Amino acid sequence: MTGLGNVPSEVMERLRKRESCRIGVVGASNNPRKFGNIIVRNLLGKGFSVVPIHPVEKQVEGLTCYASILDVPGKLDIVDFVVPPAAALGVLEQMSGLPHDAVWFQDGSFDDAVLTRAAELFPLVVSHACIMVVTNFF
Repeated sequence: MTGLGNVPSEVMERLRKRESCRIGVVGASNNPRKFGNIIVRNLLGKGFSVVPIHPVEKQVEGLTCYASILDVPGKLDIVDFVVPPAAALGVLEQMSGLPHDAVWFQDGSFDDAVLTRAAELFPLVVSHACIMVVTNFF
């Protein structure tokens, strides 16, 4: 069942709960020109709980940045990818066995291999949709 376009209704429900929805951003950045920063700022501005993930950054937009998905405490409601497909595939493999169950791939972060592996590992997979656009609908 879909909620908006190809976004599953369960993912839409999580997004509707803004303040309690924890979104990990894989590829978060301090560079304001990169989508890894634009997405973090956009989601923060809409009231979401954002968890930046980047192997080098220590903080992004004043938030603690985790070097790896393996370092993030607790469950993320959505893991949003803003990295090249090869990096996304590596993070997906790290996520196997973690409590996260919804992954979202921004344009440029996926290819057929990434989407195939994501579907094997997770019940909720979103691609071909921008999280910044979708979160404008409510």
